[in-house]
Amino acid sequence: MTLKLADQPNLKNQFHALAREWKEACAFLSSTSAMVAHPAYQAIIELGQPVVPRLLEDLAKEPVHWFEALKAITGEDPVAPKDWGNIPAMASAWLAWGRSRKLL
Repeated sequence: MTLKLADQPNLKNQFHALAREWKEACAFLSSTSAMVAHPAYQAIIELGQPVVPRLLEDLAKEPVHWFEALKAITGEDPVAPKDWGNIPAMASAWLAWGRSRKLL
């Protein structure tokens, strides 16, 4: 059963638990599509707009592959096509995007 945002008393804790589960399960995967398909990653996407600042904060600490989640939730992609696949450049683009929207 998918929880509605109103049913989530502590989004921060929920995000961190799901992120930890995803990172542990996908630590040795090289396939982006497998990482994105993981149930914990999909559950994070289902949290919607309120989780975007958490994703950006986590991305600032550690450049993990939150790019697909950010695109799915926001409907945007600030990464220049020339930077696709360049994790540091992708993280930098998303963090600049977040700062420009006062989400960081």
